[in-house]
Amino acid sequence: MLGRYMKTFLMTQIEKMKANPRSTAVAIVVLALLIFINTLSIMGNNKNFAGDGHKLVTVSQGMTAGEIAMLLHEEKLVQHPDIFLIEARLKGLGSKLQAGTYKIECGASNGEIVSVLASGKILQNIFTVPEGYNVVKTARKLEAEGLGKAEKFIAAARDYTPYGYMQTDNPYVIFKAEGFLFPATYEIPVKATETEILQLMVKQFDEEMRRGGVIQATEEAGLKLRDVVNLAAMVELEAVFPEEQPRIAGVFLKRLDIGMPIQSDTTIQYILGAQKEIITFKDTEINNPYNTYQNMGLPPGPIASPGMSAIKAVLSPEKTDYLYFVAEKDGHHHFSKTYDEHLQAIEKIHGEN
Repeated sequence: MLGRYMKTFLMTQIEKMKANPRSTAVAIVVLALLIFINTLSIMGNNKNFAGDGHKLVTVSQGMTAGEIAMLLHEEKLVQHPDIFLIEARLKGLGSKLQAGTYKIECGASNGEIVSVLASGKILQNIFTVPEGYNVVKTARKLEAEGLGKAEKFIAAARDYTPYGYMQTDNPYVIFKAEGFLFPATYEIPVKATETEILQLMVKQFDEEMRRGGVIQATEEAGLKLRDVVNLAAMVELEAVFPEEQPRIAGVFLKRLDIGMPIQSDTTIQYILGAQKEIITFKDTEINNPYNTYQNMGLPPGPIASPGMSAIKAVLSPEKTDYLYFVAEKDGHHHFSKTYDEHLQAIEKIHGEN
């Protein structure tokens, strides 16, 4: 078991012990330690045990170091799980092996594997939720990128309300998590479930709202965060350019204040389940709780996930006398104070087509 260098070293130490008996005890301890280290090194070599390539190993939350050692043995990565466990504990990592999925090269030594697990560098997938995406669009994008099943993500979003401001008794709400999947780029652990991905996005929303002072601002204004997100979702989808968000928010709030329907085309598109360039009069007559042409006030719930700028636009809207707006060809909007002015703007913009 001992290598040539180690054998030579041991013979030298034995000769020294004979020459100086008083150092025998110390020498024995040193020799025992060297033999122990050498044994760990030899038995920690997994090259003849493992195959080729690499393997993905998932360490579940709550697994003990012993359970991890056995998992690695079953995966044909560690030949002697007890030796692996000793090495992990000697390095003070017995209770510090982070949960997640790791890429481990076949044939790596115990020490190399311990270092990989202790680094906490778990394999992750990058996934982006664009501003204005709703639950269904997010689910389809997730599936298209091979990160989960759309139907499972959709099912998880129906009643997921971990924070009080998400909860609602409105029976017409389709997805209680709608609007609370914060638009951002996420590092999603490999093999994360659809529910875990949803939880990650909603948690990010809560963190952003607290960090950005939104929750405090809504409480001080006596507003419900769910209502703010509801309105902000429409603002997000209406405004192509962020600088127009406060003005559009102001128009919607003014309509609500005077008892006028919000009349946002974005809610019709949500009902239709698809982006429609031109909403017809017939579309506005659809009998649906989310139809803001036929129903007063806010829709039952948010129709998409607004970005932070849209949310802040609702909290700090531009105050004007405008009640109407129509999209121009470049994506900007023409704002009008009266319905007659609005009709003239529509005729001017669309009449040129």
